[in-house]
Amino acid sequence: MYVLRDVKVKYEDLTAQIDYVIITPVYIYYVECKNLVGNITVTDKGDFIRKITINGKKIKKGMYSPLRQVEAQREVIRKIWDSNTSNFKKFFASKYFEYYRRVLVVAANQDTILNTNYAPKDIKYKILRADALVRQIEYDFNHRGNDEVLYSRKSMEELAKSHLDYSSKDIIDYYEFYKSKYCSNIIGNDELRDRLIEFRKQRSNEMGVPAYYVFTNDELDKLIEVRPQSIEALKKSNILTPIKIKTHGELIINEINR
Repeated sequence: MYVLRDVKVKYEDLTAQIDYVIITPVYIYYVECKNLVGNITVTDKGDFIRKITINGKKIKKGMYSPLRQVEAQREVIRKIWDSNTSNFKKFFASKYFEYYRRVLVVAANQDTILNTNYAPKDIKYKILRADALVRQIEYDFNHRGNDEVLYSRKSMEELAKSHLDYSSKDIIDYYEFYKSKYCSNIIGNDELRDRLIEFRKQRSNEMGVPAYYVFTNDELDKLIEVRPQSIEALKKSNILTPIKIKTHGELIINEINR
C-alpha cells in the first residue's frame, strides 16, 4: 500500500487538493479528511448536518458536502487521466474509472458521532470515522471480484509516482491569496487562542480569581469557533453565563475584534 498526503493537481482551469490518496493492490481511494467539532448526520437526501451543543443548547448547521467535494477532486484526476491515456485504453477502462478509484470522507475527530443511518445506500459506506478506515479497506479487498486483477508492488509504486507527476507545484492557495488581499487583519485560530489565553491569565490575576472564572477551556474553544463580535452576539451564542458576560464580556469582544 502507498499513501500520499496533500496532493494538489491542476487541469486547465480546474484545481483540486486531495487530503490523502491511498493506493492498494485493487483500489485507489481519494480521501477527504474532516476534523469537525460536533456530531454529523447525513440525511436521506445526502445532505450533511452538523450539530453542536453550546451551554446545553443544541444548534444545527448545514455544511457543504465533503463527499461532493472529494468527488469533484476525483473528476479533476479523471480529466488528467483522460488527457494522458490512449483512446484504446479509455474505451475499455473509462467506464470502470470510478469503480477502481473510490472516494471516502473520514471524520477525524474521535469525539464526533457520525450518523449515516438515513443516508442513501450508495453513499452510506463512503462516509466513516477514522477508526473504521482500515476495516473498510480490508472489507473492500476481501470482497473484491474474482476477476479483479491485483496490482503488484511495482505497479502500485508507478501509480503513486503518476499521482505525484500530476501534482502541480504552482497552484494558487486561494485562501491565503484572498486572506492577504482582503482580510490581512484576520488571525488564525491558534493565534486567537494564544491571545485569549493570555487575556484570561491577565484578567484572573487582576481580579484575584481562578482562570476558569473568566472562561473555561471548553468555553474558550467555542469562543474561537463562533468568534462573536458584539455583546449581543455573545449573549445569543449562549457560550458564557450572564455573570461572565457582565464581568468580562466587553473585554473578550474587544480581544476578538482586535
